[in-house]
Amino acid sequence: MFLDEQFDDEWYIGSGCSRHMTGRKEELREFRFLKDGGSVKFGNNSYGTIKGYGMITNGDFSIRKVAYVEGLQHNLISVSQLVVGIGLKVSFDDEGSDIMEKQSKKVLLKSARKGEMYPLNLNPIRGTPAISLLSKANTDDS
Repeated sequence: MFLDEQFDDEWYIGSGCSRHMTGRKEELREFRFLKDGGSVKFGNNSYGTIKGYGMITNGDFSIRKVAYVEGLQHNLISVSQLVVGIGLKVSFDDEGSDIMEKQSKKVLLKSARKGEMYPLNLNPIRGTPAISLLSKANTDDS
């Protein structure tokens, strides 16, 4: 999970993850660097240093307070951070997971189960919005 592995672009949702985090600062918008952000302990008993926080968004849905942990090789979404105080509900079954608004039941994000993992398709929710570059060719008489 840390340093020696190749980076995994998927975002994984899990109930064992205490906070949203990524090892890629470029994934984050509104990034705030922290001088002393503390640390996180991983399942293999190693530690990572939190360098700051930002958010990921697609304009319609945002995931805030995503920690940048230098050297982390995975993007992780915390169930507890999604549901506590935000009004979201997360449900899991043998096919995948749904993140929905608790009151309206509107599904915001879905995942298809892959083995024992629940990777979320967050391609539209990235740090930098897509930019469309257009050019117009002019004809001249030369």
